[in-house]
Amino acid sequence: MNEPIKVADELEFLDANKVSIGRNAFAELVVQLPDGTTHTKVEPVRSFPVSETTRYIALLDNEGNELGIVEDVKKLTPNSRDVLTEELQKRYFMPKITKINSLDGQFGVTTWNVETTQGDVEFGIRTRYDIVTLESGRVLIKDADGNRYEIENYNKLDPKSIALLQTQM
Repeated sequence: MNEPIKVADELEFLDANKVSIGRNAFAELVVQLPDGTTHTKVEPVRSFPVSETTRYIALLDNEGNELGIVEDVKKLTPNSRDVLTEELQKRYFMPKITKINSLDGQFGVTTWNVETTQGDVEFGIRTRYDIVTLESGRVLIKDADGNRYEIENYNKLDPKSIALLQTQM
């Protein structure tokens, strides 16, 4: 009979004090690991992109192999933390919806006209399954092109926006 695999034995957590994260002249992410090896074109990936945005960040080399996991971004040196946080924000860009101006359904697609932290946006949603409601009124929305939007707490939206949103949930 096979022994169960212990997940902790399969994961390599990196010592945050011994990891250096920066950029090279081409603005590519460069990581120096505790063993002294340096990797270029590193890609950070959130293991839990919705619930743990600053914890359990996997660092992948340019071939997609895992170099290790940063357990908590806050434990990195300030410079490394800033560089990694900036890279994660670019990778997981998600404008926050502050107001829903209108919804219009045609041909199985609902067109949303909204105001976001990045300006006014119009996008389409194919199915209600692309709207996920989480605790504390948080809502995640994926449009027909795969872009993602967030409503931090839909209860704090204006009454018209709440009424429009509730027709879709």
